[in-house]
Amino acid sequence: MNQSLGNGGPYGNDHRLIEAYREATSLDEGGLEALCPSYVELAETTIRYEDEKLLGKGGVKEVCRAFDNHARRWVAMARLREDLGPEFFDLFVNEAWLTSTLKHPNIISVYDVGIDSSGRPFFTMDLKGNTTLADLIGSKQSDRRALLRDFLKICDAVAYAHSRDIIHLDLKPENIQTDDYGEVLVCDWGLGKVISQDGFENESTPATEFLDNMTLVGEIKGSPGYMAPEQVESGRQKDHRTDIFSLGCILHVILTGDPPFMGDRRTILEATARGHVEDPCVKYPSVRMPASLGAVTMKALARRPEDRYQSVAELRDDVQRHLDGFSTNAEERSFLRDARLFVSRNRTPVLITSLALILLTVLSTLFIQKVDFLHRSVMAESQLAEQYASKAEAANELYVESLSKSRDRHLALSRSLISSVSNLKNRGIFDTPMKSVREALVLADHALALDPDSTAAKYQLFALNLIQLNFKEALKYPLSEGQGRYGYMLFAEAFPEFDYSKSKRPSLENLREFLVEARRLNPDESPVIERMISYDAALRFSKRSYHEVIEELLRYLNPDSESIDLKFSRNRIATLRVGKSIRMIADPGGSEECVLRYLGLRSLRLETDDEIDLHQLSGLTIHRLDLSGCASFILEGPLILPSIDSIMIDPQKHSADNLRRWIQSSVDFEISPRPDS
Repeated sequence: MNQSLGNGGPYGNDHRLIEAYREATSLDEGGLEALCPSYVELAETTIRYEDEKLLGKGGVKEVCRAFDNHARRWVAMARLREDLGPEFFDLFVNEAWLTSTLKHPNIISVYDVGIDSSGRPFFTMDLKGNTTLADLIGSKQSDRRALLRDFLKICDAVAYAHSRDIIHLDLKPENIQTDDYGEVLVCDWGLGKVISQDGFENESTPATEFLDNMTLVGEIKGSPGYMAPEQVESGRQKDHRTDIFSLGCILHVILTGDPPFMGDRRTILEATARGHVEDPCVKYPSVRMPASLGAVTMKALARRPEDRYQSVAELRDDVQRHLDGFSTNAEERSFLRDARLFVSRNRTPVLITSLALILLTVLSTLFIQKVDFLHRSVMAESQLAEQYASKAEAANELYVESLSKSRDRHLALSRSLISSVSNLKNRGIFDTPMKSVREALVLADHALALDPDSTAAKYQLFALNLIQLNFKEALKYPLSEGQGRYGYMLFAEAFPEFDYSKSKRPSLENLREFLVEARRLNPDESPVIERMISYDAALRFSKRSYHEVIEELLRYLNPDSESIDLKFSRNRIATLRVGKSIRMIADPGGSEECVLRYLGLRSLRLETDDEIDLHQLSGLTIHRLDLSGCASFILEGPLILPSIDSIMIDPQKHSADNLRRWIQSSVDFEISPRPDS
C-alpha cells in the first residue's frame, strides 16, 4: 500500500529530503571540508603544474616531466625552446592542436594546451618511458618479428591520421615511443600537415609560414635519411605517399640496422634527391633478409610516388602477409615460391602426409619382397642378434654418459638462474619493484624446472611471494627449521590467508595490522619488511593516508621507541615527532636509504629532544627541511639533498655554517631561522 511521504498525498514532496538538501547546501567552510575533502583540496589548488624536470630537447621544443595537481598524475609538458621567438608560436600551438585531434591507441595523447605565466605556449601529454624504436633496434635484443609487429602498429596509427587528412612528414624511429608491454606511440607531429581534398598538403593550414619545402628559418623540413625525394626537391607536392616513403625507411632500419641513405647531411640530401636505393637483400647479405621483405621495402622506397604503395593499408597488409607466411604483392610470385610458403605455413599436416606416403611406399615394397626377406632373415638372424646386442650396449653406455652430462648442465644453469633471481630480489626491488619481481619469478620457475629438488629455488619462490604479501602461495614452498631466514615463516604462518598480488593489494588497515604483528613476532627482519613496503608503495596509485603505514614501519625499525608520531598533509608536507633518536634506514641488506622516501615528500619537519643523525635523510628529494624543532643533530660528512632549496633552523641551537658545509644540492638553497624562533 502506498503511503504519503508528505502532505501532498502518495506523490507529494518529502519534507525530510527538503531539509537535508537545505542543510547540505548551507554548510560552512568546515562542514564542506568534512563532507567533500577532495573537492575542497581541488578548489584550493592554485598551482596546476609543478616539480618540473627536463627530459630532453629537440629542434623546436623541450619536454619536461611535471606533476598535474588537478588530475593528480605525472605528465609530459612540452614548451617552446627559450631561444625561439614569437615566429614559432603558431607552429608550436598548431602541433598541439593537430595532435589533440588524433585519438588512436598508437598516437600520443594531448591533455592540455595553454599559455604559461611568461606568455609562452605549452601543452601536456602522456608521460611514457624514454625508450624509442631506435633504442630497440640499436639494442639488438628485439627479434625481427617483434619489431615487425611494432611496425604494423605504426602503420595503423599513420593510416588513421591519413583517414583524417593529416600527414606526419617526420616519421623516424626516434619519434616512435615503445615500452615493455608492447605499447607503440607515434609522436612529434610538429611538421604534420592537413591535406586538401585532392590529396595534397594544404598550404593554407595555419601551422606556420613555409616557403616551398623550407621552414621560415631556412632549413628543409624533415629528418635527413627518412625524407622522401619530394621533401628535398623544391616545388614538389607532398601527400600521404610521402609518409609511405618514410615508413619504408623505418622498415629498412628494422631489417638492416641502417637507414637507406647514410653519410653527412649534404650527402644524404643529395642521395635522397636522386632517390636510388640499393636492394637491401644485395647490400646486406649477412642479415639473411627474406626476399619478400626486401621487395616490400623497395616498393615503399620507390622514387616516384605513383610507384610506391598507394596507401599505408597496402604496405601494412604486405608486411602482415609475410608474417602470416604468404607471398607479398611486392615480390615476383611463382608456383615454387607459393608451394614453399604453403609448406612453411602447414608444416605439421605436410609432415604427416609425407610420412604417410613414405610409410605406404615402404609397406608396399616390403610386401613384394616379403618371401625373399623371410628366407634371408632366417639365415642371418643369429649374426644380426649378436651385432644388435653389441650396438645396444654401446648405445646404452653413451646414453647414460650423455644423461649425466645433461644433468650437470641443468644443475649449473639452475644455480646461475638462482643467482640472477637473488640479485633482482635484493637490489632491483628498490629501483624497479614490479619489473624485478615479475622477472625474478620467471627465472625462479625456470630454475626449479631445471632442478626440481633445488632448495635454493624453492626459497627464492617463497621469498618473492612473501614480498608480494602472497603468503598463501609462499607457504607452498615452506622453509625447514634450521634453514637460513626461517624467521620469515613466522610472518607467513601468522597471516596464511594473505593472497595479494600486483592487481590485488591489502587495505592500509590490513597492512598496518601486519606490521604491528610483525614487530611482535620478529623485529630483526627489517630488510625483507622494507622490500614488502617498496613493492606495495610502487603499486599504490594514491599515497593518501600512506603515512600511517610508514609510521608503523618506523616503529618496526625502532621496536624500543613508542613515541613516534608522523603527520602528513595533502600537500605532501610531513612532520615527524620522536622522543629520542630513531633509525629511519633498515638494517644492512635493505636499500640503505631513508624510508620516508616512499611518501614522495616535498617538505619535512623534524622534532625531537634528542640528538638525530641527519645522514639518514641523504637522497630524499624534498624541497624544504625544518630542523628548528631538533635539540641537536649529527652532521659530520656529506648530506645529499638534490632538490633542497630551503632549510630552517634555530640559530641558538644549530650552526648554519656547518649545514652549508656538508649539504650538497643540485640547486641553490638558503638557510634561515624559523619565523617564530
